[in-house]
Amino acid sequence: MDEQTQSTCLSLLKLDLGITHDLRDTYFKKHLNSTQNEIERTGIVLDFAEDDDIMLVVDYSAWSYRKRQENVPLSRNLQIRINNRVIKKAGTADAVT
Repeated sequence: MDEQTQSTCLSLLKLDLGITHDLRDTYFKKHLNSTQNEIERTGIVLDFAEDDDIMLVVDYSAWSYRKRQENVPLSRNLQIRINNRVIKKAGTADAVT
C-alpha cells in the first residue's frame, strides 16, 4: 500500500470510527497494514485503484478494531465480500487452474 492509499484508508477508517484526532494514527496505520496482509493471505490480490478493495480493507479494519477484545466470528457481510472477491479472482483468465 503506497503512502497516498494509506492516507486515504486512514481517513476513511477514522471517519468510520468517529475519530477526529491524530493520537492513534500510528496504531491505525499498522492495523491497516495488518488487515491488508490478512486479506492477502486468503489468496486475494488487492488492487488499491479499485474503490471496492479500499473499502474492503477499511471495513475489515474497522470491524476488527471494534471487536478486538471479543471472541466473535467475522461478520457475515465481510465474509460475503471476501468470498465474492475470491470468486472474482477465480473467474479471471489469469487464475491458477
